[in-house]
Amino acid sequence: MKKILNIAVWALFVLATLALLSFTLRKKENTICESVVVKVDVLSGNHFVTPKRVENILANIGFKKGKDKFKEIDTEKLERKLLSLSSVEEVEVYKSMKGELQIDIRQRRPIARVFNRNGYSLYVDDKGKTMQTSEQYTARVLAVNGYVKLKAGQNYYETILQDSLKDITLLDEVYEMAKAIDQDAFLKALIEQIYVEKNEEIILIPKVGNQEIVFGKAENIETKFEKLKLFYTDGINPSNLNLYKTINLKFDNQIVCKKNK
Repeated sequence: MKKILNIAVWALFVLATLALLSFTLRKKENTICESVVVKVDVLSGNHFVTPKRVENILANIGFKKGKDKFKEIDTEKLERKLLSLSSVEEVEVYKSMKGELQIDIRQRRPIARVFNRNGYSLYVDDKGKTMQTSEQYTARVLAVNGYVKLKAGQNYYETILQDSLKDITLLDEVYEMAKAIDQDAFLKALIEQIYVEKNEEIILIPKVGNQEIVFGKAENIETKFEKLKLFYTDGINPSNLNLYKTINLKFDNQIVCKKNK
């Protein structure tokens, strides 16, 4: 008898809990959305997405703060809309009991800006995805230009489907070079620009000195960069850098330098 009584008590407790949850959910769904709280991850130092821009997007799709009930807000639709921004990597939209619509956004982190010879450009992020440029914000990243296969007017939506840089730049290795530079503090502080020549060889332009670094084809990337770092740290006095016109990394096991005349 005692066992049956305990089961009955637990059953009533579960039913009461479910009823309370159902009531709470109905109350929440009928709550007016009084405010929107947008949190954008800016740890990367980028500001492509701002709370104001998000609020404008919500207004453009008919969202009315202070009027719409939570049950009228499709959070999944909002997430898809915000994920369509090329600078957004992750987004979460959820509703709070305080009548707030919470939007958490993580931005993509660009590591290079790729230009074609007509000046049209796209960003490439640290995962190799392309990003549209912004009129409101410019990221200070490595520049990639020269004979780059990037069509004027080609946008993020056309290129993202390829999941590759082969059709928008020269080779996937160009991205690999940019990633290697981004992940190495010394190289990131040293190299300002990657220039793609007509013969598909690479020239690197350093931030310090007037010389060009002849990288050659975008291959043996790690080995060539290790040679370059050794040259700058142990192979030459920094005060003598401007004596050289070119630093050539194309040859195995050596660096060939050409002096200014």
